[in-house]
Amino acid sequence: MAVDRRRADIPCIERVPRASIGEFMRPNPSPQPSDAPGPEPGARFAANPALAGRETVLLVDDEATILRAGTRIFSRYGYSVLTAEHGGEAMARLERGDPGVDLVVTDMVMPVMDARQLILAIRKRWPSLPVLLSTGYDAGRIAREDLALFTGFVPKPYTAEEMLRAVRRALDPR
Repeated sequence: MAVDRRRADIPCIERVPRASIGEFMRPNPSPQPSDAPGPEPGARFAANPALAGRETVLLVDDEATILRAGTRIFSRYGYSVLTAEHGGEAMARLERGDPGVDLVVTDMVMPVMDARQLILAIRKRWPSLPVLLSTGYDAGRIAREDLALFTGFVPKPYTAEEMLRAVRRALDPR
């Protein structure tokens, strides 16, 4: 299918979120008229209900694109999402009790308070709160004792399914 150079767009069936690299648009082989009803919200994700949840996730990252993509991923699967641009903001949300955080997903390197400082502060106040580390750094480059403080590790870039599986592993009792 050729791209119409005058309009410079490609009809798409869905957007596939990728954490660090924006969005990939998959072409729609048979575009529908714009007045045609689309699928119900969340319908395209019903294929894997095991990844859905009702918990509240606090997503901590200094990149706005990651916060937007993560919010979209979690919301589409039923999670409530809070965001923070650094560890200091995340701690302020947790201390206020915004609104009962069940899981924290954090980037490694951020201004004000990085992931190591954040996890140490969380473990001191809320030792049982699950915290996932998500970073572009290779797990082998992160000190073992630091990595052991986290509930799990999700390397960037990740797919929605990879992140959601890690979230379910962190939240579900074994």
